[in-house]
Amino acid sequence: MSPLRHLYTDIRYEDGRWPLSRWDLNLRYITKSLLHVPEPRRAEDAEHFARVARHRASGSWRHAADPMLHLRAVGDVMWIRSGFHRALSPGVRSLLAGADVAFANLETPVDPTRPVPRWVYETLHYNAPPAYLDAWEGTARHRVFSLCNNHALDQGPEGLAKTRESVLARPEHRCVGGSAPEDAVASLEVAGVRIGIAAVTYDINHLAGPPPAGVPVARLGSPRHSPDWERLGALIDAARAVGPDLVVLMPHWGFEYEYWPEAPQREHARWLIERGADIILGTSPHVLQPIEWVSIDGADPTCPTQARRGGPSRMGLIAYSLGNFLSIMPTRACQTGAVLKLALARDARGQLQPVDLSAVPTVCGRGLRGEGFLDAGVVTLDELEPERAALHLAHARRTLGALIPDRRS
Repeated sequence: MSPLRHLYTDIRYEDGRWPLSRWDLNLRYITKSLLHVPEPRRAEDAEHFARVARHRASGSWRHAADPMLHLRAVGDVMWIRSGFHRALSPGVRSLLAGADVAFANLETPVDPTRPVPRWVYETLHYNAPPAYLDAWEGTARHRVFSLCNNHALDQGPEGLAKTRESVLARPEHRCVGGSAPEDAVASLEVAGVRIGIAAVTYDINHLAGPPPAGVPVARLGSPRHSPDWERLGALIDAARAVGPDLVVLMPHWGFEYEYWPEAPQREHARWLIERGADIILGTSPHVLQPIEWVSIDGADPTCPTQARRGGPSRMGLIAYSLGNFLSIMPTRACQTGAVLKLALARDARGQLQPVDLSAVPTVCGRGLRGEGFLDAGVVTLDELEPERAALHLAHARRTLGALIPDRRS
């Protein structure tokens, strides 16, 4: 990496917040937001994810059975200026409709009592109308939204409470994140599977004093800070108590515009799996990052990442970042997301095992469907003109590789 690139690639606002008056640092970070960090910083990072890709392609993790549970997951659902009620295209809606459960990070408050920004490019005080949640009607059977992210307090503590209230106004919704300690965990039962869900965030904007009790803060992936492992363990235990079959953890973690998680984040992720999380669905970097299997207690000896719990063998999954699902960020990488598709079945011992895993690229931004100038939304590649779709497909395959099926199949 050239010395010039270090001027922006090494700056991380998440670990070194500075006042807006520091224009030198602001310019470096703006440069990072436009040019990104597309290559692994270290050779060992590149080697690890090359092994991960080979293992995924081998199919050794696959359990031979008919699937009984179909999950979908997407990344950051952000403020988009306008077009909220029709933000999901027909193709995206169809893709999500085949799921028992869909997971998403709701990275904008939904407070009906406060104005929704429209004519400014708002970055500090997001808010969306309830129509943003209406757009999900008719998709997955159950939908889980996490409020545990850095925008949780964009409309203050009252906005956080109103957002949770808006999400839970629909019986098919679950919500993780809120004012009370118990809000950090949710549960549901579908297809005979009891699922516990928990979420954490790396930090919270506008935070003055302690964070809300239902929005746990954990510096996962930081080489400069140690997470509160005791609290994280208790959070996972709480999720396991309400969902003993499957624990899904939704961390808002890592560093923006960086494509490859480094060793500290991978080590923290493995610890979370060892502590009891079964599936980790990460968000925050605003770009796609790799997805890897974890072999728990010898489930797959060929898997590059091994974890020990001292219990039944099974496969765990880490999706470090699914990118932006809905956003008006300008770069191709920030416009390219993915819908993760995971199918599970029980083995002879009753443990949930993976039957299939794939990722379907999506594209978000303004003007994708010929509607209002300010309207934004998300579409599948098949809903884009071929030339533009090819560029986004190439970008997604750079990170997710064989997880993306051939579009002709």
